[in-house]
Amino acid sequence: MRPLRSLSSRLIVYWIAGSLVTFFALPPILNLAMSALSLFEPETNLESWTTRRARTLVAGALRKDEVGAKFIAMTDDLRIYAAANPAFRYAALEIGSNAPLRGSSLELTPYFQTLHGLDLHAAAFHLEGDPNPDARGLERTMNTPVGRAKIIVYGSKFHWDDVFYQIYSSFTAVGLMSYGLLASVVALIAFAVVREALAPLRAVAAKVSQIDVNSLRQHIPTDRLPAELSPFIDAVNTALRRVDDGVARQKRFTANSAHELRTPITVLTARVEKLETTPLKLDIQRDVRRIRTIVEQLLVLAQISEKGVTAASAPNTIDLVEALIAIVADLAPVALDNHRYLELEAPSEPIYIPAYRWAIESVVINLIENALRAEPDNGVVLVRATAGAVIEVIDHGPGIAPPERGMVFEPFWRGGDDTPGTGLGLSIVRELVEKMQGSIAVDETPGGGTTFAVQLPLCDASTAPRGGPPQNGEMRPR
Repeated sequence: MRPLRSLSSRLIVYWIAGSLVTFFALPPILNLAMSALSLFEPETNLESWTTRRARTLVAGALRKDEVGAKFIAMTDDLRIYAAANPAFRYAALEIGSNAPLRGSSLELTPYFQTLHGLDLHAAAFHLEGDPNPDARGLERTMNTPVGRAKIIVYGSKFHWDDVFYQIYSSFTAVGLMSYGLLASVVALIAFAVVREALAPLRAVAAKVSQIDVNSLRQHIPTDRLPAELSPFIDAVNTALRRVDDGVARQKRFTANSAHELRTPITVLTARVEKLETTPLKLDIQRDVRRIRTIVEQLLVLAQISEKGVTAASAPNTIDLVEALIAIVADLAPVALDNHRYLELEAPSEPIYIPAYRWAIESVVINLIENALRAEPDNGVVLVRATAGAVIEVIDHGPGIAPPERGMVFEPFWRGGDDTPGTGLGLSIVRELVEKMQGSIAVDETPGGGTTFAVQLPLCDASTAPRGGPPQNGEMRPR
């Protein structure tokens, strides 16, 4: 059986199970225990609790003969009960006349036949002179199979199965209706209380769902939560701090390693330049450029984490058109060296965006270098900008299959083992674009190829332009 996952459902089920015992079983058990310990009136003892079962058996044994006369039949249940209680005596009287019915014990009837004008609905008694001081009896007017009659029982001895009969007798229609009403009201109250008590937890869950690797320092508040949940939330906060410390150490290690590698790579580049021009030198230079690209991309990732790149935090408003012209001019010789061409389409008017200059350069350079690797020989990579701050980088290469377009931004993803590149460039592009509250999409170029479209936020008219030269310390990685 699948366990209930809802706390409200569990509470309601547990309450119903517990209240069933409390409502129906506990009162008879407590009453019997108090009777056994003589905590009630002296007249009330264990034998007092046998009369309900006894009178029910006698009432159920009333019958009518062929002429309509009422009598007490010796039913199987009554015979078994009488055998277990040798001192048991019983009688039944007509209503009004107090005439005893056939089968009544003659020892009991004289005491009640003379009670004319007195309608006893229920009366407990003990016969004087009975050698058993604990013997108890009851006279009660009851409904029977042959109509209402006065049922008299006396001398039953207490047995443990009387406890179960008392519990069974508690399940009356009135009792069940009362319990059903009470259970319904309490269930609704429990549901409302649990829902209200857990409302702060739902707010906490919404906050936790927004935590990612860049927001591990967020603290989950416990002030409005139930005290029982505080240890769990404290443990989650502690775990987040541990993870944040571990991620910070890894980022520092990556950044420090990349910084340390820049000097030997620069030295290596200078020494390779001094070699004679041979095919081996060209291969080594290409490999050194790849190593430098990896190191610079790692530095970009470190800078993203350290500076908290967002459009709101950007110190400069830059002209996107001017930035694209400079980038294309810088990369045009690289494209020519690889037998490819770069073309720029942009409005003549400035397009002001709130951004870091180095971040825009990193995004566009990575997209252009990716397009140059895919573009066939003598092909043209088109860089297009629109007045809505949309940058498109279009190549005419083999393209990217639709199932793989969602994977191209994953770190170290490449189209195949023979695809050049590190697999970090597009991952950096997506992270930078998202940090600047932008978006990036991949589509197919008409006629074949891939088009990357980057949408960036425009500046408000009141803040454009507010630019200036790049601030000290800003990187312009490729």
